[in-house]
Amino acid sequence: MLNEKQHAFIAAQYYRLIHELDPAGAERVFLFCTRKYAEERGARMAQRALRDGCELTLGTYMSYGEWEYTDPSFSENEVLETAPDHHYLVHKCPWNTQFSEMGAMDCAESYCRDLDLSLARGFNPDVHFETRSTMHSAGVCEFVLHGAGEKPRAPRDKKNQRPFAYHCGHLLSTFDRCVRNIYGDRGRGLTAEVERRFGKQYGSDALVELLENKARDFLDINA
Repeated sequence: MLNEKQHAFIAAQYYRLIHELDPAGAERVFLFCTRKYAEERGARMAQRALRDGCELTLGTYMSYGEWEYTDPSFSENEVLETAPDHHYLVHKCPWNTQFSEMGAMDCAESYCRDLDLSLARGFNPDVHFETRSTMHSAGVCEFVLHGAGEKPRAPRDKKNQRPFAYHCGHLLSTFDRCVRNIYGDRGRGLTAEVERRFGKQYGSDALVELLENKARDFLDINA
């Protein structure tokens, strides 16, 4: 079973390889790929909510999240306020842990500065999701979901959630699509190298699971 740390591994490898290939444009390209991935995930959440007749508020956004932590020990959160805004801190995070273990804190800064904003934007560009800090630079992530507590919200429904093999496959698929469009054959080479490194780090069974999930249609909310 793939998890959050392997998800971070994929992002970090793309970050390094894009910087090696295109030092001048790497930050722009990596940010574009990250935003595209997050916006697609947010859009899936929104379409499920609309299917169910829900308003696209941040309260609904919280109810339609696509995953839970694979291991509760991976994270440590502190809720400061639940109404009218949902205001919380993240003191421990598996992405931060993985980026730190890889010596990839430059990737951490680039990946996390816009990821949650892009998720919310993909869900509904009119909501106010605020990222006040990330732990990579400030020691703690601080998020405010404005208006998320104005109405009672439904608990997350497991039928809307996906395992982390799905999310790892989506990240790989989105970055692969973008770097091929931007760099052509050199982009294909980037993805081949990311996949090679993933298999070397986590083994052939994990790589097979990743590639099987990469082949999904991530724009289909039922896939």
